[in-house]
Amino acid sequence: MNLIGCLDTPTQGTYLLRDKEVAGLDKNELAKIRNQRVGFVFQNFNLLPQITAFENVEMPLMFGGVARKERKERVQALLEKVGLADRMEHRPTELSGGQMQRVAVARALAMNPDIVLADEPTGNLDTSSAAM
Repeated sequence: MNLIGCLDTPTQGTYLLRDKEVAGLDKNELAKIRNQRVGFVFQNFNLLPQITAFENVEMPLMFGGVARKERKERVQALLEKVGLADRMEHRPTELSGGQMQRVAVARALAMNPDIVLADEPTGNLDTSSAAM
């Protein structure tokens, strides 16, 4: 998962992502790939506890240079899609494990990535939410 998501670079062999050798990219190019092409859903969520669900989902859009109006529309639509329209202004500590997981899924989808890498993405969801 770390190699595919460009969190680590290979020490040997070749990894081409969109016809580009990943091992030769600098940290800024790797960060750009992670922001624009890869969505991550980590087992422990990796949500920032001091900001709201809305702001956690908005974060990759801000780094990606998406305009404020589009960010707002996209975040609201994603949180509605994962059933959290009524929890947008809650901080992660005010959410259940399943709700935090759904925020993490919405954040992973925010930049419309080519691929989403997920480490047990439905582990904390109830059965009906996992089926979404």
